[in-house]
Amino acid sequence: MSGRSQDPAPASSLRPTSVPRRAWLVLVAGLLSNFSIGILYTWSNLRDVLQTYDEWSIGQLTIPFSVGGLVFASTLIVAGSLQDRFGPRPVMLAGVAMVGGGTILSALVTRSPSLFFLTFGVLIGAGIGSVYACPRQAAMKWFDPSRRGMVNGVVVAGFGLGSLWLGPVQLFMLDNLGWSLERTLVGVGVLILLVGFPCAAMVIDPPAGYVPPDPPKARTAHRSTAYQLAPSVSLRTTLRTPQAYMVFATFGLVSSAGAFVLASVTDILRVQSDGVDPVQLTALIAVAVPALAIANGIGRVVGGIGSDRLGRIPSLHAIHVGSFANVFLLQFWTSPLVIFIACLVAAALFGAVLAVIPSLVADYFGLQAYGANYGFMFLGWGLSLVIGPTIGSVVLGATGAYVGTYYAAMGLLAVSAYLVVKLEPPTFDPSEIIDPVYKREVLGIAE
Repeated sequence: MSGRSQDPAPASSLRPTSVPRRAWLVLVAGLLSNFSIGILYTWSNLRDVLQTYDEWSIGQLTIPFSVGGLVFASTLIVAGSLQDRFGPRPVMLAGVAMVGGGTILSALVTRSPSLFFLTFGVLIGAGIGSVYACPRQAAMKWFDPSRRGMVNGVVVAGFGLGSLWLGPVQLFMLDNLGWSLERTLVGVGVLILLVGFPCAAMVIDPPAGYVPPDPPKARTAHRSTAYQLAPSVSLRTTLRTPQAYMVFATFGLVSSAGAFVLASVTDILRVQSDGVDPVQLTALIAVAVPALAIANGIGRVVGGIGSDRLGRIPSLHAIHVGSFANVFLLQFWTSPLVIFIACLVAAALFGAVLAVIPSLVADYFGLQAYGANYGFMFLGWGLSLVIGPTIGSVVLGATGAYVGTYYAAMGLLAVSAYLVVKLEPPTFDPSEIIDPVYKREVLGIAE
């Protein structure tokens, strides 16, 4: 089963007067599907055990996480294209199988770093990309365009918060139950399959010809383009527009500042508050990772809903201003608590970008080929995980402080902000539009 309904019907007969109950079910299932696969962000728990194994060197301990993140970002365009063709359900079910199966297989090769790179890095990374690529597009098709930001924020929040259940489960198995790492990986893999499979199975596209309900009039009084049906175009057409590369670059540059903070939060706390209230510092370091995950998740929901109300471009302006001010001020803080709060703000703004940019891609390039189009844009985000942390490591190694990194981040944010100022919706020839509903509803062209 592909998860894609095959029975066509006239759009007018399928236009609901309110959001169908099935739409909310798909939205929640999409959130929980992403929630079930957050094992990549629990790597620190697994690393702490692997570093006690003689077969693992210090330099190898970051490779599974790095490979997993790179494969995750690279897989998205392939998984998105498969979803565009076959629907979300089979792609997501395969993705859950890869994440859960990869976790179980990793238990068999913990003493072989090279094989572990394949099972945890490549297999799990590809599975995460396959699941992550699908539920946003499916859910957006069910809802009216004025809710795109909300849909993106809710669905991607599930992925950001996934470590909050998998991390404690791992520690409970390792510390409280006294399980070995191998047994823990098997247990976690089984849990991922049990949670992920039923949720993924519920994520389906609406019936062919379905048109979402009209947005509430109060939301469309200012006639924002974000509240209208968008012309869907193929990835090939998308890549012929300058907007595609502007959004790609914006995604990577604005996310780099947040990626640097997320990757370096504990070091930032230690370096900048050295000798200041060590008791408070120790306590904050202990809760930094889950606290930033929560802030990241909240930022995704708030950013998505906010972009529905304010518009995508004004929301991106706000994110840039907030990020620039936060990074600039961060260099002056020495109190562990104030630094910690600034890092929470950075995590929230980083999360907001992950809700606003996907919505902007849907506004500009439509939903029929959204998987492939957003997959390309997401590579920009993947680069941010390299740009931000790398600058931070190089600057810290050269100067012993992060001040230079803050100014580099401000430079990246300035370039990104300029791109957003210049960003305008693309226009397309009717022959380039691949969505028959848009042609019929908006252009009045019958096919």
